Amino acid sequence: MSEGTAPASRMLCLVGCGTAFDTIASEPHAYADHGPWLLRQAESVARLAATRHRLLEGLDAATTQLFVAVDSNALNYARLELYGAARLAGFRMVSLVHARAWVAPGVKMADNVWIGPGASVNRGCVLASDVLVNPAARLDSDASIGVHGWIGPGASIGSGASVGPHSVIGASVSLRGGVRVGRHCVLDRAGAWQQDLPDGSFVEPEFDPAARIVGAGYSFQKRS
Repeated sequence: MSEGTAPASRMLCLVGCGTAFDTIASEPHAYADHGPWLLRQAESVARLAATRHRLLEGLDAATTQLFVAVDSNALNYARLELYGAARLAGFRMVSLVHARAWVAPGVKMADNVWIGPGASVNRGCVLASDVLVNPAARLDSDASIGVHGWIGPGASIGSGASVGPHSVIGASVSLRGGVRVGRHCVLDRAGAWQQDLPDGSFVEPEFDPAARIVGAGYSFQKRS
């Protein structure tokens, strides 16, 4: 069993909203290691900040395990807020690996990690807390994903590549082996990507050249 997973000893509560929440909730039988399920769905990501404590209300941390599923929004801070509130309330966060996913022996996986259907995670990979690996995504050997990361459907992370905390790799992006993506980055332009990205980089179809966050040491930088 990978790090971050746990045997079924308590009820599992799925909390959140969006496509990831819906995908997981539609197939509870695909996560057979866990017992009875309870669903707590937010109205929207925009409402999470106002309702996150209400979503946890009435749940007993001694008898309930949690998984937080919220889509990629604002560099995953909406998901972080709900995840953080649950941790502060004393809940044990579990990781979920779909029955049709493949995770190599010895992969290091922290809490609140999701490996979706058809995804594969190869040997030597390291996934920090609150990382969502969407359906059909692939992580090649020795890849690493920082906390609160998002790997989109069909994306591939090459061998030895690293993705920093709070970063988003969009659907069908192919990150070349050894490439380093910094913190707080969005790489959401489908196709091959072969160069490092500094902290705060935004690579999306509407940004050409790529943009960077201004302030806190970041500046705009043209894509080479």
